[in-house]
Amino acid sequence: MSLSSHHLDAFLAVAKTNGFSSAANQLHITQSALSQRVKNLEDELGLTLFIRTTTGVTLTEAGERLLRYCQTRDSLEQELVHDLNISNTYELTGSIRIAAYSSVLRSVIIPALKPLLEKHPNILCEFICAKMPKLPLLLQSAEVDFIVMDYALERANLQRENLGQEKYVIIESKKSQKRHDIYLDNDSADRATEMFFKSQNIKLPKYRRSYFDDCYGIIDGVTLGLGKAIMPKHLVAHNPKLKITESSKAYNLDVVLHYYQQPIYSKLHLAVLETIKKNAPPLLS
Repeated sequence: MSLSSHHLDAFLAVAKTNGFSSAANQLHITQSALSQRVKNLEDELGLTLFIRTTTGVTLTEAGERLLRYCQTRDSLEQELVHDLNISNTYELTGSIRIAAYSSVLRSVIIPALKPLLEKHPNILCEFICAKMPKLPLLLQSAEVDFIVMDYALERANLQRENLGQEKYVIIESKKSQKRHDIYLDNDSADRATEMFFKSQNIKLPKYRRSYFDDCYGIIDGVTLGLGKAIMPKHLVAHNPKLKITESSKAYNLDVVLHYYQQPIYSKLHLAVLETIKKNAPPLLS
């Protein structure tokens, strides 16, 4: 069975814009024509690809798989067109789309990819910093090609690469230690401080919490003497304004790269994967 490119383009536009009206405008066709193309595709596959809601559309599981196929198809097509020019044979092109949590995106993932980006200036980047619960949703909806989490996500057709571990320590300001019973976290859902103390097999100390949105806000807050914090050591080891207290029992969290399994990957996808696997682990130590 061969799928019509018109039908696939219609499907992809709806999936990306989350609605038929916006997708029709994007493709410069009527909404009824767009709806017919999507219906024809669903009939051809014998599957439902979208669930219509009052706020737009939601992809079914089959729709999510087809969306990943469409994006892989587009990447391979872009790569082929680029490679047909003999002078471009060894030059990678395309877009890198990676989402990760705050303590590893800027300190590990982006620096790990620096050599690849310098060698191939035609590569474009989209880096997204997101909190842990949102990361699987970004990958599932094909908004990104890779996500990095602090645990291995068990899900069908998902590939995982362990990049190393973050070692957590207690940090406080060298100058001011007046707010010694206050610990800084990202937000009220952040359990880093609680889980750290529980891992020590000691009675949970009484402490109050303040919230600073991300790891760099927390580091700034601690530096200013606004409280202590539990932070990955690789982020603070060389900060002369901070005092680091090693715990009696190590508290480490895995750093895991995730991406969906596909029958074929673009050269850019493989290069990104190889580069991160090689360069990320030393940055975590």
